[in-house]
Amino acid sequence: MTRLEQLKNKVDELYQARNEERADWADWLYENHVFVVAGYAGELADRFGASKELAMAAGMLHDVADAVMKRENAEHEEKSLGIARQLLREVGFSDEEIRVVVDDAIRFHSCHNGNVPQMPDGKVLATADALAHLKRDFYDHAIETFRADKASVEDMKKWVFSKLERDFNAKI
Repeated sequence: MTRLEQLKNKVDELYQARNEERADWADWLYENHVFVVAGYAGELADRFGASKELAMAAGMLHDVADAVMKRENAEHEEKSLGIARQLLREVGFSDEEIRVVVDDAIRFHSCHNGNVPQMPDGKVLATADALAHLKRDFYDHAIETFRADKASVEDMKKWVFSKLERDFNAKI
C-alpha cells in the first residue's frame, strides 16, 4: 500500500469517528471537499511540475482539525497542523516532506492577509482548494449552513464575497 493510500485510510478513520466536537459541516466536507481537493491537487501537480504525492497529501489534510473541532475554536489551525504532522509521520513521510506539506502548503493555503504558499506544492493546494470551492457546490452548502444558523443576509454576503475574492485573486 502506498503512503497516499495509507494516509487516505487514516483520514477516513479520523472523519468517520464522528467526534462530537467536530465542525458542524465536517461530514459534508469529508464527503464533498477533502478528497476532491486532493484530486484537483494531483491534477494540477502533474500540469505544473509540483510533487503529486505532496500536493495530494496536503489536499487530504488541509483543515483536518474539522474532524475533531469547530472552526471557531482558537486552536483549530494549530490542531490541523499537528494532526497533519502526526499522520504524515505515521505513514512514512520525511521531515523535509512534512515541512513542505505542513509548514508551507497547509499553513498558507487559505491565503489570508497576503500570506501565500511559496513552494509549488503549496501553490497547487491553494489553487485546488479554490477550484473545489468554485467548481462544486461548496458555496451553495455554505449558504444553506448560514441559513440554518439564522445568519443575516449581510453576514452571508460578507463571508461569500470575501471568500470569492480570495479564491479568484489570491489562491488561483
